Amino acid sequence: MYETLLSKYGVRQLGFYVKSIEETAAFMAKHFGAGPFFDMGVNEPAKLQLHGADCKSLTRCALGHMNDVQVELIEPANDEPSVYAEAGGFGLHHICLWTDDLAKTIEEFKAEGVEVAMEMVSGQGLPVVYLDTVEELGVYVEVNPPLDQLYQGIKMQHEKWDGTRPLRSVAELMGK
Repeated sequence: MYETLLSKYGVRQLGFYVKSIEETAAFMAKHFGAGPFFDMGVNEPAKLQLHGADCKSLTRCALGHMNDVQVELIEPANDEPSVYAEAGGFGLHHICLWTDDLAKTIEEFKAEGVEVAMEMVSGQGLPVVYLDTVEELGVYVEVNPPLDQLYQGIKMQHEKWDGTRPLRSVAELMGK
């Protein structure tokens, strides 16, 4: 197989920028069988830079599955400039790749002329980088370390899901 940066790492997630997590989760459940989605709440990043400048953007997100693909719904939580609002509207926003060596992967993309749009460290310490492939792909490429345990937990919920209650609390995912 011809190996490229996208095929080398594989797409692990589709991220959608949405007006309403509740409405989008219900729509995706009804029409695509995606869900259930687990509301991760608003996460204040420990560090956030947009095009190299500090940024105060906040978002709320929910995670679910559509078969083997994780689906992330991202809703704005304030009006600050963001990589989400920059995209020009709601809809498919990014594809996400996982890597065990974030720095090496970012350098591989930079060597191909792809610039970093956003760098973040989540409130939980997860490093996340968005690469600006909007001109070429119409979406960003998100890169972060693997989240296998979270991925498997949500996938397991998807596999036994009966289609009801498309949006749930993260506490339900944790068995609380």
